Amino acid sequence: MPSLFFQAHVRPLLLVAILYGISLSYSGSASSQEETVAKPELLYEWDPYYSDVSYNIPLTNKPIPTITSRSEAVILRELLRDSLIPQYMLLEASVYPMPILGTYLKTYQPGFYNSTSVGDSFNVIESLTTGFQEPWALSMFFGNVARLKHPGDKETTRNYGYTGYLFSAGSKHIKDNMLVDDDWGEIEWKIKGKIDRPEQKLAWSFRVGGKFNRNHEVNNVTYLKLHRSNTDFAASYLAWLENTNFDFSLHFLQHSGKLVRSELIVGKKMPLLGRSYIPTFSFGFIWTSPDEYSGALRNETFNKMTVVIRPSVEF
Repeated sequence: MPSLFFQAHVRPLLLVAILYGISLSYSGSASSQEETVAKPELLYEWDPYYSDVSYNIPLTNKPIPTITSRSEAVILRELLRDSLIPQYMLLEASVYPMPILGTYLKTYQPGFYNSTSVGDSFNVIESLTTGFQEPWALSMFFGNVARLKHPGDKETTRNYGYTGYLFSAGSKHIKDNMLVDDDWGEIEWKIKGKIDRPEQKLAWSFRVGGKFNRNHEVNNVTYLKLHRSNTDFAASYLAWLENTNFDFSLHFLQHSGKLVRSELIVGKKMPLLGRSYIPTFSFGFIWTSPDEYSGALRNETFNKMTVVIRPSVEF
């Protein structure tokens, strides 16, 4: 009976959601007042690819500073200032719904999963759900936090910049949309920021770090990751940098320095006049080497190229 219900009702809805990629994202804060002294704060962000809940804990009595500027270079410079001495701790729990959906469909609905294959090397569900090598994570951040503000804007608690060290851990690894038992840990230095205004949204991050796996068939890597997303409701369709998103990463084996994974995903946003939402289409690839794994998990002899497709709607 559950299988019949899935085929009659759930499967068509999943297929529509996957093919059209209608994704909703929302972020916010549990506080809306400007503090004169540092206070703990609950933050959250909902997105089909990366959703998280975090709790910001000040380590001193200093209030969270505000950086007021329109220049990204100025914001980055101010975030880097005094970044070596952590003044805040942030605890975060994150989950990645679309990658989890991909592993679920391949494991429990293999017929449906395989029916979306085109030829021997392309699968629609894999292209829409790939990009994360773990289903969830618990993280602890030590560093500095600042509120970001454009000149003339009212103070908002939703716009933050972070600089510091992030420690993460989890218990599963995703390979080819299959869950692999693996207790892993990760340490990285990062700088990130997010500005959410009625007419513009901007987010960026730069991360460098290392990942360590208890499962010796998943090789340890050092990585570099870049991300930038810009939404401007007033920009023209022909603008190159406005209404775009960009993700790029490189993964190197820790014991040899060999490149074993590279990701490049670019997207274009299409603002609609008079609408508060923006359709977005992202396209890219993930290149992987067989040397990313060893032992039984090294089941390929050639480099693999996976096409990434991520249609969405941003509000």
